[in-house]
Amino acid sequence: MTIIAVLMVVGTGCSVGFGQNSRKNWEKNIAQETVQVEGLEGEYTLLFLTDTHVVIKDSEVSAQEAEDQESRYPMFVNAEGVPAEEQFPEWIQYANEKKVDAVLLGGDIIDSPSEANLQWLKEQLEVLDMPYLYINGNHDWTYPWEYMTDMGRERYLPLLEPFMQGNTAFQRLNLGGLVILGIDDSTNQVDAQALDRYREALMDNRPVIVMAHVPFMTQSALSKAVEAWNSPVVIGAGNFGGIYPNEESEKFISLTTAADSPVELVLAGHVHFYDRDVIEGEKNVLQVVGAAGYQGNAVLIHITGTEN
Repeated sequence: MTIIAVLMVVGTGCSVGFGQNSRKNWEKNIAQETVQVEGLEGEYTLLFLTDTHVVIKDSEVSAQEAEDQESRYPMFVNAEGVPAEEQFPEWIQYANEKKVDAVLLGGDIIDSPSEANLQWLKEQLEVLDMPYLYINGNHDWTYPWEYMTDMGRERYLPLLEPFMQGNTAFQRLNLGGLVILGIDDSTNQVDAQALDRYREALMDNRPVIVMAHVPFMTQSALSKAVEAWNSPVVIGAGNFGGIYPNEESEKFISLTTAADSPVELVLAGHVHFYDRDVIEGEKNVLQVVGAAGYQGNAVLIHITGTEN
């Protein structure tokens, strides 16, 4: 893994927000990963971006929502003081200029499902010249006052369906000889509705990349999470005071790390730090956790074949 830094100039943001009017220089921190897959024909380059937490301010909202916007907006800026809403269009431009094969959005791209956030998101993704895969984070479809509630799930989660192939639990993107699968684990457990389709997709006889929001247990992710959050916020770390996997999550981990699993890479976010380690099982599977996008971070992934 290598990390490169690119100095960028940020524009004035989206018309539906109240972004800063001055242009600022800021630095993109791009971790580069190369994954070699035996027997894969062709090469693929993927841009993975997670946890941008974009907040688009809107004056025509309730007092409760306005207060949330005002308190959350200043939290998501990079070291140069550029807010997430102004950084994200530059990532879109970067993807188009690099002509990546796909953009992978690992959840918490927007900080809440507000009308302004969703409209902004729609406008941004329409600019992409390539396909994208978008999965839920724990913020994309929740508000602090409706965090993981049944009402929140019924009212707000469906608003993300247009960005997720009409299904917020499971998404699939076929790239020639490579399959990319999106799994919803935004509630700290794998969504039961995704399991059957996941199991079926693994039988496709093509190498697979999986994207989830909450990371799965690795020794490195566990220790970093404890240090960063004072809690092992990874799925599978129950014995260490963290998240015990339920039946669905256990099945997902078992399928992913089975001896004959076609999964070559798991991508995750949520914890706002970069990590690279293996999920242990019958087959050890590489997991790359992306650092927070609002801090100017992304991962450029190169997938190549190997010589037989």
